[in-house]
Amino acid sequence: MKIGVYLPEDIAEKLIKVRDEKGLSLSRIVQLALYNYLAEEEFLRSDNVTAVIGLVYDHGMDRADVELTDIQHHYLGLVISATHIHLDERNCLLAIFVRGRGGEVAKLFEELRKVKGVKSAKLMTLLA
Repeated sequence: MKIGVYLPEDIAEKLIKVRDEKGLSLSRIVQLALYNYLAEEEFLRSDNVTAVIGLVYDHGMDRADVELTDIQHHYLGLVISATHIHLDERNCLLAIFVRGRGGEVAKLFEELRKVKGVKSAKLMTLLA
C-alpha cells in the first residue's frame, strides 16, 4: 500500500539525516517507526505482558528511594521482583520486573518516571 504523509520541516530534516547515516530508504524508516508504534499499542491493550522497568536515580534526592518503593507496593499485583544496583556514591540502577495488563504496567512506569531524582527511565517489553 502506498500512502502520502506530510512531515514538518524539522522532522523531515532529522529523517533525512538518519537516512543518510544509516543507509536506509525513507520507506523503510517509516515502516520501522510504524512497527514500533503498533507494537506499543498492542502492549497497552494486552492482558498479559512481561516487562522490565529500568530506572537510574539519585538516591541522595529527598525521599527518592522511599517514593519508588511506595509506588511498587501500590502495584504489588504487577511487581514480580526488583533489583537495586549501586552505580556510584549517588546514583543507583533499579530494575523492576513486572507482569500484568499492559495499560497498568504503563501507568506504573509513568508514576515511577515522575519521581524527583529519576534521571533515566526505560520500559522494555519482554513478552506481550
